[in-house]
Amino acid sequence: MQTSLIIESNGRGKRDLDRLLEQGWRVVSVTPNHGRSYNDFLIILEKEDNIQQQTESSSSETTSEKEN
Repeated sequence: MQTSLIIESNGRGKRDLDRLLEQGWRVVSVTPNHGRSYNDFLIILEKEDNIQQQTESSSSETTSEKEN
């Protein structure tokens, strides 16, 4: 799943970014948005769904069992 947030030039949004990173989200894209008097950044974050993680984990376990 993905989410996004904007970090404003005055630092607004930084706490939200820190919170998401602590929850296991990872940054996949940073896009600067240059306005007339400020610079904002659009941050795209991604986190794997628990179901997807379980499926990938099961797949790698099955592969390991076949190799043995």
